[in-house]
Amino acid sequence: MTNHGATMENTMRIGTFGLAFAALFAFACSGQPGEPTGENPFLQDQSNEGKADTNYVNPDGIEVEVDLEADLEAPTYKLADAPTMLGQFALTYLRKHGEFYLESLAEAEGSESRVEWKVDGSWITAAAARNVDQSKLTHWRLRGVNAVLLNGASAGAAVGKVFTAKVPRKPYSTMADYGAKCAEDDNHIKLDQSVYWYLWDPEKSGCAATTQDMTVTVSKMFPVAKVTYPEYDQLVADGKITAVILFGKIGEGSVASDSGMYAFKRMATWLTDANFTEIKPAPLGRRFSKQLQNVTFEIDLYSPADFEGLGDYGHFDNFQKAISEHEIVAYDGHSMLGGSDFFARPQYPSFYQIFLYGGCLGYEYYVSHIINGKGGNWDKVDILSSVVEVSADANQYAAPLLAKLIYAVDHGYNVSWKDLLVAVRKSVGDSTFGVSGASGNCYSPAGSQCGGSQPTGETKRYDSTQPLSIPDNDPNGVSGAIGVPDSLTAKSVSLVLDVDHTYVGDLTITLTHSDKTVTVWKRAGGAQKGIDQTIALPDFAGQEIKGTWTLKVVDGASMDDGTVRTWAILATP
Repeated sequence: MTNHGATMENTMRIGTFGLAFAALFAFACSGQPGEPTGENPFLQDQSNEGKADTNYVNPDGIEVEVDLEADLEAPTYKLADAPTMLGQFALTYLRKHGEFYLESLAEAEGSESRVEWKVDGSWITAAAARNVDQSKLTHWRLRGVNAVLLNGASAGAAVGKVFTAKVPRKPYSTMADYGAKCAEDDNHIKLDQSVYWYLWDPEKSGCAATTQDMTVTVSKMFPVAKVTYPEYDQLVADGKITAVILFGKIGEGSVASDSGMYAFKRMATWLTDANFTEIKPAPLGRRFSKQLQNVTFEIDLYSPADFEGLGDYGHFDNFQKAISEHEIVAYDGHSMLGGSDFFARPQYPSFYQIFLYGGCLGYEYYVSHIINGKGGNWDKVDILSSVVEVSADANQYAAPLLAKLIYAVDHGYNVSWKDLLVAVRKSVGDSTFGVSGASGNCYSPAGSQCGGSQPTGETKRYDSTQPLSIPDNDPNGVSGAIGVPDSLTAKSVSLVLDVDHTYVGDLTITLTHSDKTVTVWKRAGGAQKGIDQTIALPDFAGQEIKGTWTLKVVDGASMDDGTVRTWAILATP
C-alpha cells in the first residue's frame, strides 16, 4: 500500500496527546493532489458475487485485548506518561511489520486504572505508585489494550500468547541518543523528539540503539464474529437514510485545486449519473436524493471549503452539523497523527450511526473517540476504519459502501457487514478496512438475532439433535423436522441454528410450519465458517405452534459442504 500518511500541513493545536505528544505536526492520509479515477460504483452491479469475492475478504483480522509490559528510564516528572509513550513506539514497530495493530494509547496517557508498576516484587496501581520512591518505578505494564491481528499474527492467537516489540528503554531521549539513525526516512516529516515514536525503526541499517523486547501478551479473545448486518431497521425507521461525506483538504496548495475538491466533484458527478436528484439550495455543501422502494436515500457532500480537516477549528460548526444530522458519516482527510481531539469534541446524537473513517490509522487513533462520544454504547454505532495508512479516498471506500447499501434497500436488506466489507475491499484492493461494534448487532433479514437464546419464564424449547448432512451444490438440499406436541398461540418464535459449513454464503435456509414458509438465511455471510445464531421469526408470531416444523437447507454452489449439528424452535406463549 502506498503510504501517504506523511504530507505536511499547518501546525495544529494539540488535543488529547497533551504533554506526551506536544508540538506534533499534522499529517495527511489521503491521496496526493490530482483528479481521482475509477468506475462509478453507483452504476455497477452490487449483487453478491459469491466465492470469487473471498480473495478480498482474506485475510480478515481478529480483534483481541493485550497487556504491554517493559522496563523504562524517564525523568521523574514524566514517569506517569512514560508507559503510554513507550507503547506508541511499540505501535509503530508492530504496524511496520504488517500484521499487528495496537490501538493508540494517547487517550490512556497518565492512566491510573490501566497502568501498573512492579515495586519490590508486587504490582501496584499507578495511583499507589505516586506514594513510593520514584526511583523504584522502572518496570510497568498496561492492561487491556485493543489490537487487531492480521495474517500470520492471527494464526493460533489465544489468551497467553506473547508477541514482542523492539522499543527503547528511554523513550524521551531517542533524538538525543540516536539522531536520525533509528528513524524512518521521510521527506515530509521534520524529525524531532515529539514524532520520533512515529518514525521509529530500530532495524534501519546503521541503527545501534539499545533496545528491549516489550512483551505484548494476549489477555482477551473476543468471540468469533457471527454473520451480522447494519441495524437496517433503525436506519430506515423514519423512511430515510441520511449520509454525509466530508472531503478534507489533502495538499498544501489552494482549496480549489486540491485533490479533496476533485474527489468532491467526482462524487457529485457519480451521484448525478446514478439518477440522484440534486436538492438546491442545500443546507451546506451539495445534497443529492434518490427514492428507493419506500426509503429516501439522502447524501450530503461537504467540500474542503466547508471543512478542511481535523485541524479546521474555524469550521467546527460544520463538523458538528455533519455528526448531529446524519446516520452515516464518512470522513476523508488528515488523521493528524492521532493528535486531534475533533472526534472527542462534538455532541453526538442518540440515534444509530455508521462512521466511515478514511484517515491514517483510523482504528488505532479514532475508534475510541467516537465510541466515547456515543456514550460507550455500541448498540448505537458501527465504525469502519483502516488499520494502516490509507491510500484510498472516499470515492474508493465510501462510494462502494453507499452503493451496496442502496442494493440492500432494493433486495430485502440481505447484505451483511461482510458483504459491505467485500465491496470496500474490492474497490480499495486490500484487506485492511474492518468494522468495530458490529459483532453484537441484532438485525437480520429474518428477524432479530438478540432474543431468546436461552428460554426464560414460560418460553418452551423444542430441539432436534439429529445431524443433517448438507449435500454440496444440490437444489434438493436436506430437510429435518421437529414435531411440537403442545397447543398454544405464540407471542414470539425464534429459530436456534448450529450449522458447521465451510462457506455459509452458499446456503439458503427455510423454515416451514403449517402453510407458511419463511426464508431465514439467503446466501449471506460469504466465507464465514458456520452459523451459531438465534433468529427471531416475527412471521410466526400469533400462530398456533402445534404440529410439524420443517427446516430445509440448500447448498447452492460447489466446493464446500457441512452439517446442521442441531436446531431448535423457541416459542413464548
